[in-house]
Amino acid sequence: MIKSFEDFIQDFEINESSLDTIDILEILVEMSKENELEISEGWSFGTRGRKGDRKFKFVGGKNDTDATSTEIFDENGKFKYHEVLLPKSGVMSYNLYKISDMRVSKALKHPQKFKDIEKRDIDFDSINQFMKRTSLYIYQLLKHNEVDIITYPQSSSEFNKDMVEHIMSRYKSSPGIKCIPNLMTKNIRNVYINYTIAKELGLTDSEINQLRKDIENWQKDADVYELRLQVDALKDSIAYKLGKRGRPSNEIKRVKEEIQALEELIRIKRKGRKGRDKTITHDGRAKNFEIKSIEDRRRRSLEGLFGINPALQGIQQNLKGKHIVIFDDNISSGATLDDICLELQKLGVASILPITLAIIPKTVYGGVHEKI
Repeated sequence: MIKSFEDFIQDFEINESSLDTIDILEILVEMSKENELEISEGWSFGTRGRKGDRKFKFVGGKNDTDATSTEIFDENGKFKYHEVLLPKSGVMSYNLYKISDMRVSKALKHPQKFKDIEKRDIDFDSINQFMKRTSLYIYQLLKHNEVDIITYPQSSSEFNKDMVEHIMSRYKSSPGIKCIPNLMTKNIRNVYINYTIAKELGLTDSEINQLRKDIENWQKDADVYELRLQVDALKDSIAYKLGKRGRPSNEIKRVKEEIQALEELIRIKRKGRKGRDKTITHDGRAKNFEIKSIEDRRRRSLEGLFGINPALQGIQQNLKGKHIVIFDDNISSGATLDDICLELQKLGVASILPITLAIIPKTVYGGVHEKI
């Protein structure tokens, strides 16, 4: 009995170059129906207390829990992916795996932080194997869909970028398909309230007025955030210069003066503001606006949260009629994907197919997901 994707490839002597021309998943489904296949794969964190077995890795065989499972089929040989209707845009999102353990997300997106916090090593070879396997899965799911552009949202990690590169490698013979990273980016300056939806969701006049004031503050924070990014860049340049031989003291002094001027400008812009400064992290770096922190009804009353990446402004005329796939490592509410889809619809795209790595858990945003 075949236990893993890798066993399947080896047993059928399928080489990497021929994977894209074979409908692997259809074969696997038939094998599963005939009880010739038993794939139980997922993430393991190793065993606590055993020094040699404290490694986060993708494993064939039994994984730690259902929350770390990456099985493709259920016991009836049917695909286990989930559909989640994104409420604002009405677009259906497809979530590949049942993963809901946030430690998996942390390990994939921020491996060094994961290692520092969990005190565990990471098997990067197994992660690469997982990404290759997942790209094949996605390719097979997309085989009967039109695809013009594959993109992914802004992220503080490299995981989305690496995953999409694996997906694009499956389309070597399809030069018309483009990868456009960060096609849509946060654009808090263009946020506005859809008053009709706000009323439908039950927001009172007082709550709408407070939301309007909050938007004004968020937009002021956006100005401060951009200044902080400049400060970060200047501090990084000083660190680089200090690492070189012969410290250029005059140049460093000039950069420090620029930093002081920017910090004074930040102080002026924040004058009179109460509460914690949300534009800075605990270690002093610039922090962007956290969309996910907005309560559900308020969030769904807002539009314009995302816009075309300023570096790609000329592209928006070419999006009309295009078929777009969005990949995200999403393991939270789905709200970001929903807002991106909504703005793409306004640009006249023909179809949007969001694919996420993990299941979107039950949250107030969008209600309860349904398994197919």
